[in-house]
Parts: sequence; structure tokens; C-alpha cells
Amino acid sequence: MNPEFLSQCFLHTLSPAPEPRRAAEAKLTEAADHPNYALAVLRLVSEPSVDEQIRHAAAVNFKNHLRTRWAPSPESSLSPILDAEKDQIKTLIVSLMLSSTPRIQSQLSESLSLIGKHDFPKSWPTLLPELISSLDAVSRNNDYVSVNGVLGTANSIFKKFRYQYKTNDLLLELKYCLDNFAAPLLEIFLRTAVLIDSTVSSGGGSPVTLRPLFESQRLCCRIFYSLNFQELPEFFEDNMDKWMNEFKKYLTTTYPALEGSADGLAVVDDLRAAVCENISLYMEKNEEEFKGYVEGFALAIWTLLANVSQSSSRDRLAVTAIKFLTTVSTSVQHVLFANEGVIPQICQSIVIPNVRLRDEDEELFEMNYIEFIRRDMEGSDLDTRRRIACELLKGIATNYRTQVTELVAVQIQNLLTSYAANPVANWKDKDCAIYLVVSLATKKAGGMSVSTDLVDVQNFFAQVILPELQSQDVNGFSMLKAGALKFFTVFRSLIPKPLAVQLFPELVRFLGAESNVVHSYAASCIEKLLLVKDEGGRPRYNAADITPFLQVLMRNLFNAMKFPESEENQYVMKCIMRVLGVAEISPEIAAPCIAGLTSILNEVCKNPKNPIFNHYLFESVAVLVRRACERDISLIPAFETSLFPSLQIILANDVTEFLPYAFQLLAQLVELSRPPISPNYMQIFTLLLSPDSWKRNSNVPALVRLLQAFLQKAPHELNQEGRLSQVLGIFNRLVASPSTDEQGFYVLNTVIENLDYGVIAPYMVHIWNALFTRLQNKRTVKFVKSLLIFMSLFLVKHGSANLVDTMNAVQPNIFMVILEQFWIPNLKLITGPIEVKLAAVASSRLICESPALLDAPAVRHWGKMLDSIVTLLSRPEEDRVEDEPEMPDIAENVGYTATFVNLYNAGKKEEDPLKDIKDPKQFLVASLANLSAQTPGRYPQIISENLDPANQTALLQFCTTYNCPIV
Repeated sequence: MNPEFLSQCFLHTLSPAPEPRRAAEAKLTEAADHPNYALAVLRLVSEPSVDEQIRHAAAVNFKNHLRTRWAPSPESSLSPILDAEKDQIKTLIVSLMLSSTPRIQSQLSESLSLIGKHDFPKSWPTLLPELISSLDAVSRNNDYVSVNGVLGTANSIFKKFRYQYKTNDLLLELKYCLDNFAAPLLEIFLRTAVLIDSTVSSGGGSPVTLRPLFESQRLCCRIFYSLNFQELPEFFEDNMDKWMNEFKKYLTTTYPALEGSADGLAVVDDLRAAVCENISLYMEKNEEEFKGYVEGFALAIWTLLANVSQSSSRDRLAVTAIKFLTTVSTSVQHVLFANEGVIPQICQSIVIPNVRLRDEDEELFEMNYIEFIRRDMEGSDLDTRRRIACELLKGIATNYRTQVTELVAVQIQNLLTSYAANPVANWKDKDCAIYLVVSLATKKAGGMSVSTDLVDVQNFFAQVILPELQSQDVNGFSMLKAGALKFFTVFRSLIPKPLAVQLFPELVRFLGAESNVVHSYAASCIEKLLLVKDEGGRPRYNAADITPFLQVLMRNLFNAMKFPESEENQYVMKCIMRVLGVAEISPEIAAPCIAGLTSILNEVCKNPKNPIFNHYLFESVAVLVRRACERDISLIPAFETSLFPSLQIILANDVTEFLPYAFQLLAQLVELSRPPISPNYMQIFTLLLSPDSWKRNSNVPALVRLLQAFLQKAPHELNQEGRLSQVLGIFNRLVASPSTDEQGFYVLNTVIENLDYGVIAPYMVHIWNALFTRLQNKRTVKFVKSLLIFMSLFLVKHGSANLVDTMNAVQPNIFMVILEQFWIPNLKLITGPIEVKLAAVASSRLICESPALLDAPAVRHWGKMLDSIVTLLSRPEEDRVEDEPEMPDIAENVGYTATFVNLYNAGKKEEDPLKDIKDPKQFLVASLANLSAQTPGRYPQIISENLDPANQTALLQFCTTYNCPIV
């Protein structure tokens, strides 16, 4: 790892030719496992005689090396950096960063932040003193490249104080940083302010001189934000005047030397935006202390906004400034808006100009539909000028609703009148009117239905929206069409069903629009309409409502994905999934749908790019298979013929992102198939039992789901070729780890449920050994609950005698130890209707049938067990019934690699192992009555001595309800 070797490697990593580049990357990967690798790379970065490109590549490599090895995760196989090497890196990095060129400095600053995230301040007490000392030295020399290097690093390490939960440890760390850094921060902020003022007053100053000074002030503002985020520190309260006077100056002063160019204006705007975020923070969290400054800042921002152009380069400043006014409007300072003419002026000069479409919006609509929808769609949390301007109106309406409503209603009418006068020239006025109505709608509790005071929704829909939806030209005035579709989507619950059903064919027609946004919004509108529910949770639209045009709907949905850039359109695919979940799936619909879906699947297998689209693709396949085969079992072979080649591509090419989906679909097909299972499936069963298949944790839940399907459908094949031993080997591996133990129990429970006792008896000692070892070494509440469910299932399937005997075969009398220490105290923790019934019935059988608990010495355990059963069964229903969820929306930020993603439509149906028993309470008292009849007089005393008084009352209530006297 001498400098020449590393230098050559980094040079070759920059090569455009793949062979030398890959060879160099492989050598570096190998070298990275050696001790002191990071130190060697850092020394290369510090060598001024080495070409800067090589040093920059080394700095990037150093940063990435720290990211994976400074504090590797427990699952990581990478060797961590040793403590001695860490100490040397921490000694060198600050001075090296400050002496580096800007490109390398930014990489080393990020590296320093990565270390700080783990070690600062506890394991790196010298960092802050070193940064403060360096800041003092470089600021005296007016070396603002280095000043900004120190401030940038401080900004990165202090970011942890934003958004983290307030804990004692966090507050102690914050106090340490405030005690040491608050005064130097104010000092450099004021010193830089004086430099800016003197530079500007002596002739305007040059952009080259001013730019680093403004960047320094921006960084000071971001550090101010971090240090003030949790609560108002005393130092900042004592010096509030000094900070606020400077903040206000940057909002009210112009700097022509910088603002004359786009780059310079961006530098000034970035500082102003940071100031707006700081004063918004004080407005939200320190309103009382800040109240004296509010009016001055409100006026300054109001004036500033009147001069902020519509250019997209100034969006961030506009958004942060409007946010401040919004915060003021909902605070006790809202009286600032009460003066005559203020609200109309805000509406005219701030709201309407920012809601109107700009050229940039049109360009985004045409060129990048995904980004346009992301900003525009209902539910987006992205701040745009349009949205934040409407949020300001909503804020003002909190205290001045009538005034705002009347004013905006007049504005909307004026915009529509303007449009009517010249639709071709003034179409943007109509768009603005629609946007105002949609954005100012208020959501009711529960989130599905919306309302508005601005317009009569029915009339507005009929007069403004309907003409757009009924227009025969789906490609004319696309942005208006998109606005109309969005209005329909947002107010869907207020549009009467007869009118909506009448408009379904129009929506289907818009799927053929060339505009990506328009056909996406049409798909989204159909999909959301099918989710509307009426009173009592009944779906408003059913299969009969879409049957008349189902074929053309499906055809248009698949055709929409043939438009350029819509090949992986997640809105269209989500609509396909939703329609298939509602429609009546006949063979005429199923055949083209499965052909279309497998064709898309084969294409995306080559390069999985969009995880959301792909998730809805697999959900669509799953729902189609489920609903078509429920209706017509003869379709299964056709589905297998279509799907098997695609699933084999995924398995053969190890398409990592799709393996969990493929296993879930295979599980669904196995469950649907009729015995005997075909050889195709048995080949997959063999693959499934191979230990190699289980190496990736992200595949485990799907593999377990598939294994369960095989265990249910082919229990007899398990006894052949040592397969049961292999299955139990998988159980053993899964149950040993807290991250997969629940999956291990799923396998075990399925084995117990589907195999005869004679088949599993030889393995029971091995099973108990594995479970007791885990219980002893790594006990968790989740594990104990899973163990209770397993023991309960074993008992109801194979009897209490076999349960007690097989457990005691591991260690004499261990059953009573497990009963006393785990079963009795944890029984009340069981949740879920099937699980509660299973645990209660098994426990009831144990105390009423098992000699182990009916013997006189066990009387204490008997009473305590009964007390636990009654506690479990007397819990209020809502505490233990878990509602069947609606199919969840997949999170927008879902990724592939982190976790398994469940396919809702391929989900395993929960089997009730006790279908014959309807009520566990009735079962308990009936069992107790039988027992009491055999030995009259024995149990009332045990009950009175061992049951909690509340449970005695509850048990008496059970007996009365079911007319089963125990005595």
C-alpha cells in the first residue's frame, strides 16, 4: 500500500476503458481489508506533489471507506477500522481539510462529518476546540475559503440537533456545543457582517470578494438553526438583537454587485432563505420572546416578495418567505393581517402571481411528467410556490375565513370571466381558478372526503370541469385537462354516482391522451374512484359499474404504457391493479391481461428501475391470478403456462429485486393447484430446501410463505428423500436469530398442523432443544409469544400428553418450569382473534384434561393458569381484534434492497385450526363445568384463592352468560 501503488490504482479508476478501471477497483477493494488502509489513502490525499485528480479520487474513496467501515452494521461482513488508526485519522483530518483545495476540502469535510456522527462529542473531545482554534486563526487572516471549510464542517456535525427527539443525552451534547461554539459563531457572524458592509460601502465590492462572505453568513445561519432547534438557548436570547438586526438587513438591503448576475443573485437568495427559516423557527417555537421583531420582519418579507421574480431560480426564497408569513397568520400576531386592505393586497401581490402557471411549469409538464406530478399530486409534501401560496391563504383564513372566502370567490369568478372572454388566450386563468378551488379544499377527518366554501362543487363541476372532460380532443389544452381530472379526483366523493358512472367512458378515453400527465391523471382518477366508500364502508362502485366498458378500459390502460416515457408508469399500473381487484374477471379479460402483464414483467426483468411500478405490477399479477382462479379454477394451467417462463427468468438470472415477489407468486400458484403437485413445482421445492436459497435475509419471509404452501399441499412428499430433516434444518437456522425467529415459527407451525404425529414424533426432542436453547440465550417478548402459540397449536393438534411428554424428554419436569415461568405470566400478551382463541382453548384443555395440572401438587399452577386465561378473555374486544387492513399504498420511497415487500394480493389466508369452536369463553366454562362435575366441591376454593377478584367476577359472568355453573 505504498503511495505509488495507491496513486496508480486511483489513476486507473478514472480510466474510460472498463478493463483497467475494474482491475484497479478490485485491487483497492482487496487493499481496503488491510489495517491502516484509510490512513494510507489520507496521506496520499495530503501529498501536494500528486496530481489533484488522483487526490480527489482518493478523497472520495476515503469518504466511502469511512462510511462503510467506521462503524459497520452488525450484519456487515466488512472489517472495521481499528481504534489506533481512527485516532490517527482524527488527529490529521481537520488541519488537512483546511489546507486542501476546495474540491478535496468538501470531500474531507463530509468525511469528518461521518466520523462526527458516530464519535462526536464523547469519543472526539478534541474536535470542537480544534475547529474553534482553526476558525479564529483563519478568520484573522480573512481566509474565507478556510473559514467556510470550518463552518461547513460545524454545520454538518450540528445537524444532528435538528429533528432528533429531545433526550437528556442529546441536550447534554447540545449544551456542550453551545458552551463552546455559540460565542465564536456570533463573533464570526458579526465580523463578516462588518466586512460585507465596508466592502459594499466602499464602492459595491466585487463578486469574487463578496461571494465567500455571503456563503459564510449562510453557513452561520444554518448553524444558528441547528443550535436553536430544540429550545431557545440563553446565549441566543441574550444576544437576540444582534442576530435579528443582521437578519433583517439581509432581507431589506440589495447588493447590486452580486445581484447583477444569476450566480450572484443565487448566493444572496440562499442567505435570505436561510434567514427566513431561522425567523420561522423562532416564530413557531419562541413566539413570546420573538414578538417584538415580528411586525418588522413581516413588512420586510412582504416588500421582498413583491420584488421576487417568477424565475424558478428564486423558488426557494419565495417558498421560505411565504412560509414565514403563513406561520405569522396562524399565531397570536395574526392581527397584522386585520388592517384594511392587507388581505386583498396579499391576495393580489403574493398569492395570485405565485399560483399562476409559469413557463417553467409548462416546460416541466411537457418534459418531465414524473416531477410535475410529484409536485402537483394530491398528498405531495413537496413545497412549490403554487402550494405554499395557497397554504398562506389557508393560514389567513384560520382567523379571517369570511373575508378570505369572499375575496377568493370573487378572484375565481374574475378568472373564469377572463377565460370565457377569450378561451385560447386566457386558458391559464381557468387553470388558476381550478387550482385555487382544489388547493384550498379542506380535508375532513379520516382523510377521504373534502369540502370547500369557495364554490358550489356540483355547479362548478357542471360548468367548469365537465366541458373539459367531455371535450372530444383529449390532446388539446393538456394542462386544463389535467386540472379537470385532478379536480374530479380530489372531489370524487362529492360527485353523485350516476354522473360519475356516466363519465367513466370519458376517463377511459383520456387514457389515450398523448400527454403523460393527462393519461396518468386519468388512470389515477379511475383508481381513486374505485376506492370511494359510502355510509357503512360499502364501496360506491362495483364490478357491474365498470363491466360495460371493461375490455376497452383494460386495452387503453395497457396501450397507455406504450407512450414514450410511460413504459413504467406507476399510476397506470396501480389503476390496472385496482380495476382487476374490483372487476368481474372472465376468461376474455384474463387472457389479454396476463399476456400484457407477463410481457411487461419480462421487459422490466432486464433492468428493474422503478420499485413502485414493479410492486404494482406484481400486485396486478397476484390479484388477477387470485380473482380469476376463484371464479374459474380451469384457468390455473393457462396462468402457469404464462407465468412460469417469467418466474424462471427471475430465478435463473438471480434478479435480486424480484426474488421475494417471485416466491410469493409461486406460493399463490402452489396453493391454488390441485394435488398431485406437478414436477415443475417439485423442482422448485428442491431448490427451496437448499441452504443457499436462505442466505439473503430479504428473501426469508417470501421463502417461508412458499415453504408453507408446499407443506400444506404436499405433506406426503415431505417424508421422502430426507425432506423433513431439511425443513427442520431451515426452522433451526431461522429460529436462532431474533430477526428471523418469527418466520421460523411459521415453518414449525405449518409442519405441526399438516403432518401426523407419528411423522414428527422422532424430531420433537430436536425441536424442543432448539427452542429452549434460544429461550435461554436470547429471550425476547416476541419469541416468548411465538413459543406460546406453538405450544398451544401442538396441544390442540396432538394432545396435552404428547406435549408434556416430549418436553420432559429433553429434561425431566421442564414442562412445569416453562409453564410457571413463561406460559402463565405471558398468556395475557397474546393478540389477534385466531391466536387468542387458540391460546385460550389450549390453556383451557391443559387445566381441564392434563394429569400434569390435575395432580394435587400442581394446584397452585392450576389456579394461576386459570387466572391468566380469564385475563386474556376478559380484555375488551377492541384491544385484541385486529381489523383486516385495506390494501396499503406502497411507500413512495420504497427501495429494493432494504426489506422484503409483502404482496397484499398474494397474501396467505389465515387458517383457523379450531373452526369447530366458536367461542373460547364458552369452551372454558363448559370444560370447567365438566371437570367440576367429576370432583364436586374441589374447584370453587382453588378459584377463590388464586383468582384476582376482578377475574372471579368475570368468570362468574362467563358462567351466567353460557349457563354453565362450575359448582
